[in-house]
Amino acid sequence: MNSKMIWGIVLLALSLFLKPLLAIVGLNEKLFGLHLQGETVFSLSPLLVRIILAIIGIIMLIIGGMQVAKQNNKVTPRS
Repeated sequence: MNSKMIWGIVLLALSLFLKPLLAIVGLNEKLFGLHLQGETVFSLSPLLVRIILAIIGIIMLIIGGMQVAKQNNKVTPRS
């Protein structure tokens, strides 16, 4: 397993457990917004953040799996 696969698993786990982790750390959904002088300029919903993290995690898993498969093909040549 290479580092891209590990990051993919971490991001998928983070997307699944984002809300409980934020509660444990003591943060809320205001973390996903841009606030200027007390007003919200830009905000992402927590659901959208979870979806983005899951998509990035899946992409990392796919890239990592392709790299592992490529390394295995180099190590054992086909005859």
